[in-house]
Amino acid sequence: MRRTWVIVFDRVVRSIAVILSGTIFGACAGVARVTDQPPIPPSAAFYAREGPMGHVPDRGVFRGPYGCDTEYQIYEPEARKTDTMVFLSHGFMSDLSSMRGWAEHWASFGVPVTVMSTCNSTWFSGRHDRNAADIRALAEELHDGAVLYAGFSSGGLAALLAAAADPRTAACLGLDAVDSGDQAASASAMRVPALFVLGEPSSCNAQGNIEAVFPNIDAVRAVRILNATHCHFENPYNESCEKLCGKVEPRAVSKTIAETIRAVATAWVLSSTGADSGAWDAVRPLLSDGRLARVLR
Repeated sequence: MRRTWVIVFDRVVRSIAVILSGTIFGACAGVARVTDQPPIPPSAAFYAREGPMGHVPDRGVFRGPYGCDTEYQIYEPEARKTDTMVFLSHGFMSDLSSMRGWAEHWASFGVPVTVMSTCNSTWFSGRHDRNAADIRALAEELHDGAVLYAGFSSGGLAALLAAAADPRTAACLGLDAVDSGDQAASASAMRVPALFVLGEPSSCNAQGNIEAVFPNIDAVRAVRILNATHCHFENPYNESCEKLCGKVEPRAVSKTIAETIRAVATAWVLSSTGADSGAWDAVRPLLSDGRLARVLR
């Protein structure tokens, strides 16, 4: 019994340390002021704006392989442009509401998206491998065809692990993904295309620690969005995140950063699923310019 309490106490201390490190970062980072921010090239800006299609959301609850119930929502476009479905995961200690904007956005371009609230992470334990198993099990339950796994922060790690384990995977997308306990190394055998869209290294994304796994995965591409904080990768944008991870001003610049992320991520989803084969070429001017984003791989 004493050993159990020692373990619990240790986890509490480490959790508080993580929270405090984020708070200290927020206090130190404060406001980043960016004065030289070019507009997004028109060909890329198209994918930052909402697409032409409406969508019909549906919802349900799924009992995962580890026994916890996960809420999910399916965003079905009025007319599918692809048979590949996206399965999307949120960050640590959050829920699907923080990713709903992504699901709505991609569905507006004809891509079916399922977003779920993972249930295996707590303040004391981030069981991202179990979350990955839940995501994959839900994909098997809901969809017969190819899948694209996507996720934000620790959800990006879960998406990577799910993508590496599922032979139906068409592609993977990490939105400022964060590794934990070197679990990302287990995905080194993955051969499907993966894109990691990254913010600036900070304590909120573990100083960009997901980058350590890139050399071990053959088909990885990586793009850094200049001046982006961890907060810019949630959709809808959550201003309360700024208290931990800092903010960018003026607000117009922050908006452009979010639009840049949205354009790059959406182009990848559309091109990888076959919904729009020319989408990735459309964002190349943005990537080659180097003032809004920098290609790392």
